[in-house]
Amino acid sequence: MILSILKFLFLGFFVNLITGFDDTITHIPILSSITKTRMGKIAFGTGMFGAIILAIIIAIFFSTIIKAIPFYKEIFAGLLFGLAIAIYFDIVVHKPREKAKEKLLRFQKISSERFTQLAVIGFIASLATVVDDIIAYAPLFGHGAFNDVFVAVGIALATIAEILLVIFFSEGLSKFRHKEKIASAGLVVLAVLILIGVI
Repeated sequence: MILSILKFLFLGFFVNLITGFDDTITHIPILSSITKTRMGKIAFGTGMFGAIILAIIIAIFFSTIIKAIPFYKEIFAGLLFGLAIAIYFDIVVHKPREKAKEKLLRFQKISSERFTQLAVIGFIASLATVVDDIIAYAPLFGHGAFNDVFVAVGIALATIAEILLVIFFSEGLSKFRHKEKIASAGLVVLAVLILIGVI
């Protein structure tokens, strides 16, 4: 049982880390344009966390639908391979993000006291980037309610880690290269694990 818990906890953490890292870097220019304070960054991060919770809920429903179809493993793997290609070549996934970023950058700078407004902006910014996350999360669910809880916990822990990175190390993260290659490689690994029956 402990090994099963650790397995699904790790899978949730790992998948969110590889799919969410590029999202995290995308949010940095938005964040720097609307707040400079740590409290403002925490508010923005709270919105990010809310968007990920919504993505988890959608992924659970999506997983239930797909797993009712024959050859669902092949379907999941195909979606992940396609997503890996889209991210690597910057075909589909990142262009909507740029549009969302442009719209969000039009917001006037918000004072740190207006916590709720910053949280809402964080939620909207993250919501614009979670489509690929939902596709990546979905194969992890559907292994029983008990295991699904630990997948969700792993995803949540990775989200918290990403939020902390944004709060404390945003300048260093903005210079990070090859994020698309890392995310694509991680998705390919996940697709292979699904095909061979590990997940």
